[in-house]
Amino acid sequence: MKVAFFKDGDLKRVTAIGLAMFALLARLILSYGQFATIYPPLAPIDDDLMFKAAQSIVNGNWLGEYTWLTISKHMFFSIWLAFVHKIGIPYLIANAMLWILACYAFTKAISPALSKNWQKLFVFIFLVYNPATWAQYATRIYRDSIFPSLCLFFFSGILGVGLRYQQNIKRWIMWLFMYGVAFGCIYLCREDGIWVFPFFVVAFIVIIGLLILQKNKCIIKKAITILSPFVISLSIILAYCYMNYTHYGRFIISDFTSGEFKSAYGALTSLKQEEWNPIVAIPEKVRQDVYREVPIFASVEDAIKDPLIIVGYFNFDIGDFQSGSFYWALRNALSNLGYYETPQKAKKYYEELTKEIQKAVDEGRLNTDSGSNHLRKSITPPIKLTYVPSVIEETINGFKTVILFEQCYPYAEKAVGYPNEIQRVEDFIHNKGDTGYIEGTDISYMSPSRKLLHNIMEVITSIYKILLTTLAVIAVLWQIKKLIFDLSLRKFDIDSMLNVVMLGFLGMAILRCAMIAFVEVSSFEIGTYVMYLSTVHPLVIAYSVIGFCKTFEF
Repeated sequence: MKVAFFKDGDLKRVTAIGLAMFALLARLILSYGQFATIYPPLAPIDDDLMFKAAQSIVNGNWLGEYTWLTISKHMFFSIWLAFVHKIGIPYLIANAMLWILACYAFTKAISPALSKNWQKLFVFIFLVYNPATWAQYATRIYRDSIFPSLCLFFFSGILGVGLRYQQNIKRWIMWLFMYGVAFGCIYLCREDGIWVFPFFVVAFIVIIGLLILQKNKCIIKKAITILSPFVISLSIILAYCYMNYTHYGRFIISDFTSGEFKSAYGALTSLKQEEWNPIVAIPEKVRQDVYREVPIFASVEDAIKDPLIIVGYFNFDIGDFQSGSFYWALRNALSNLGYYETPQKAKKYYEELTKEIQKAVDEGRLNTDSGSNHLRKSITPPIKLTYVPSVIEETINGFKTVILFEQCYPYAEKAVGYPNEIQRVEDFIHNKGDTGYIEGTDISYMSPSRKLLHNIMEVITSIYKILLTTLAVIAVLWQIKKLIFDLSLRKFDIDSMLNVVMLGFLGMAILRCAMIAFVEVSSFEIGTYVMYLSTVHPLVIAYSVIGFCKTFEF
């Protein structure tokens, strides 16, 4: 047996490939056993928005007829969903296949630093079975179900270049193309997609610094080459903007992140608040001041009291619209007033609103929080020192949620909606929702085989909960040992570069947790939610498993 499967203290390549194929097949079977979360009436600005846009794409009508929601978000997910529908693969299986492909790309990218087949297999399998990829949020028909895959492709592309920076540029082509395409898709998938960029910046500085120290003759050529994939990214983004231009007359990604909306909303958040509430960016008192001093905004006072807007966005516990809801309530109210009849009309309104608020500030009729006449241009609340303790606490909570794989139960939410609504979604995504009940109860019915698959996923999640913390500690110890060793010998080899990469993974994980923490304490206040942290799991897993493999390399 040892002769058949092992050679020189390592798995034979054919054995490793065979085990990897078995592992990915089993992973797809687990996804096949899951239900999709379907609730059209409950997510009009999330799941249902993405779903309807995908339907429109399939019907040749881009993102659909223009309303206040049509181009309100970065909608790459709808393109993916339309693609999945056209090829006829069940939605959850397609997402799992995309994730597996990203895991393979990562394993391939890191292969120069892993000398053994068992190490590569270990990294691949640990990533593939990441419990966050089958968590309840991942069963939703929403963009975060594929966002971690896109980010892992990006990290893989940068890693592929970083571990091969001394090699001929021709060896980089695949990795350059990968992170170029990945960044374009990431940027179009979520409004905060730019978060991956610091990883590239640090990697670029490190690589160029090493090339300078090593007096590499091709330094300028290599520096330009590393930057060149952003031409691919820009092309993808511009093509998307062009589609919006041809259908809506706006050469933008979305009218939520557009300059005029950020300026108008930022102007409102710039105004002085008598009693600051960290979760309310534009309180009622400030709105009353603007209603009085800015005629173009006065009609919003009654429109925003529409019962449907109140039910959908008003927070009765705090007695106001919290930060993460007000901009949607405002847009909805303006739509009811007719300002979203065309994209151009909406644009003109926000430009006029910004101009009128600026005029009122210049004339002293409205005062800014800072005391200056400068108005903010942002859809995020102003950053204040008061947030720091809460952000630190929530960052720690977020990291704990990740490393302990909390909220990673594989059960989809019960389907909500009329039978024909649910059926329409099921037919489009080629996946069933959770619509069955045990007679006389509200407990979901599952066949024995489906229940078994869910139990297996829960067992795997429990294993990760126990193992990952231990592996992370081992990885930290390897990093410290490697750093001391390199400093004593004054050397920098491929494992030294791997050490830097692992620090990058850890830094990006903490950065993402901190970003989500700020949004949580300043805008949402919904509690730690694993969906927003789903891009952290692969970074923490990769960090921990790679460190373990290097520690026990033999």
